[in-house]
Amino acid sequence: MRRDGTVVRVRLDRKATNISLLVVLGVRRDGQKVLLAVKNMGEGASRFRRRSRWNSAGGGESEAAWRGVLDGLIFRGLRTPEFLITDGGAGLERASAALWPDVPAQRCMVHKHRNLLAHAPDALHEEVTADYTDMIYAETAKEVQTRRRAFLRKWRLRCPAVAASLEEAGDRLFASLRLTPSQWKSAQTTAADRRQGACRIQAVVCSEIWGFTWRLS
Repeated sequence: MRRDGTVVRVRLDRKATNISLLVVLGVRRDGQKVLLAVKNMGEGASRFRRRSRWNSAGGGESEAAWRGVLDGLIFRGLRTPEFLITDGGAGLERASAALWPDVPAQRCMVHKHRNLLAHAPDALHEEVTADYTDMIYAETAKEVQTRRRAFLRKWRLRCPAVAASLEEAGDRLFASLRLTPSQWKSAQTTAADRRQGACRIQAVVCSEIWGFTWRLS
């Protein structure tokens, strides 16, 4: 199950505005993805969601906000998921741990890539990206771990902040390795389907704004 906060730009009363959303996608055993919930958290967020306010106690990605979304899914019939994918937001992680403490969780690799670049000078972005991509898309779990160690050795010397950012995620960044290799790609990120899913989310956001509900099939 994938959970992420996002912002979409819509027109309300003939005026373009940003709408903050909490989105939950389910992934079935056959790989089919199902939109389970879209929660409108209001207007006015910037593209980067003004993180300090967005993640604060009363913000869009707070523990209370996510707990409300997840409790709603459970009320509607959601059973305990087998695997969780998160962007690493503290509020979401606390809400998930309170409900499903024993369910393995994967940190989103796309979000972590952005974190690494944020800690590196622009001149090193291409090199960081190449090393990171080689690591996460290695063909076997053993090779992933070998390249992980090599990444850390190199970047502790080249740019310690990059190595520290990778270490911050810990083994949760590689939780998908416990799955079969065919499932790795779909289980590594909350953001992989964002471009192709954006149109679908924007199509349903109006119904969410006007208070319609989504039902589990």
